Amino acid sequence: MLRMAAAAAIALSGVLSAVPAAAADRQDRAAAELSDARVEAPLTDIRESWEESRPFVHERVTRAVPEVTPGTVADAFEDDESIRVAVLPRTQKAPQEIAWRLHEGSSEEVVVLYTWREEAFRADVVRQGGQAEVERSLVATDTRAEPGELLSHMDALATVLRGEVISTAAQELAETSLYVAPGLETDLDAARVEELAERFAALPNPVRVALLPSEAVEYEGAMVRRGTGNVAELVQGQRDEPVVVYMVNADGQVIASAVSGTAADHRFGLRGGSLSQTASAARNEDSAEATLTALLDSLEETPQGGDALGHTADFLLYAVPFLVLVGIGLVLVFPVRRVEQRARPDGWASDESPPPRSGES
Repeated sequence: MLRMAAAAAIALSGVLSAVPAAAADRQDRAAAELSDARVEAPLTDIRESWEESRPFVHERVTRAVPEVTPGTVADAFEDDESIRVAVLPRTQKAPQEIAWRLHEGSSEEVVVLYTWREEAFRADVVRQGGQAEVERSLVATDTRAEPGELLSHMDALATVLRGEVISTAAQELAETSLYVAPGLETDLDAARVEELAERFAALPNPVRVALLPSEAVEYEGAMVRRGTGNVAELVQGQRDEPVVVYMVNADGQVIASAVSGTAADHRFGLRGGSLSQTASAARNEDSAEATLTALLDSLEETPQGGDALGHTADFLLYAVPFLVLVGIGLVLVFPVRRVEQRARPDGWASDESPPPRSGES
């Protein structure tokens, strides 16, 4: 029995160790297939697929990555016909030039071209009204996608192009205290995000936080929402709890912060600064993890009841100038009243007229 158990354990160990090896082997075979001879971009075939409302996926791509087909790509972009997609292996001409030529010959608003280069798929996006060069900045997720990550990368890009990054963040923050947009290149893993979310939820004065791709937020503000409102206000919506949004660029740098307007000047604790100041001070450009940890450390120092103390401090801050003016007025009025009283003869009330002097009738 022991021998059988040992043999089973060895066999299971061999199977488990073979899983990463098999995945790596598949990755290598896919890379070899996609990196083989460069292909001439089949512009005519691509346009014919688009006329039939289908994404174009080169046969070599599907051969290398079987799960990537016209159907699965259409599902990733939710069959949005305003976004035309083509997926190609390594090409002879520069991908940016191909993307621009496809857009020139199309009436579609957005053209997305995925091509294999530098051992990964990379996306180029051209939108209607853009300059005469490909706007790769619209790819607000990591700029590269491994073969096994291609469809999830498409999901994230589709969210950006549909202008749903902000609304998705708002929906996610209804369920959690911390939302990190998919595809961001940060130093956070899923376990750390969950741990930080629990700490945010346990704060004496709850705050919800989102990390969003900066390019996507800029794109959505310019093209979809036309710059309406602070991004943190849009994410907060009708909820009472304040929202802090950190913007992260394609290199994983935390480049800016925003706080919902109703809470931006709210004090956290008697000695605490405003939430806007606290969020800004916590920002560490080189680390999303350090940024969130510093923000939590600052907010966790707020004592219970800090909200009432903060309001009291704010009241006194605004009331002091008024009280000073009242005090000055009293100082000026009292001496005048004393002089008036001394100028009247003794025995006469202040509301009576003094008797006429001699010689007066």
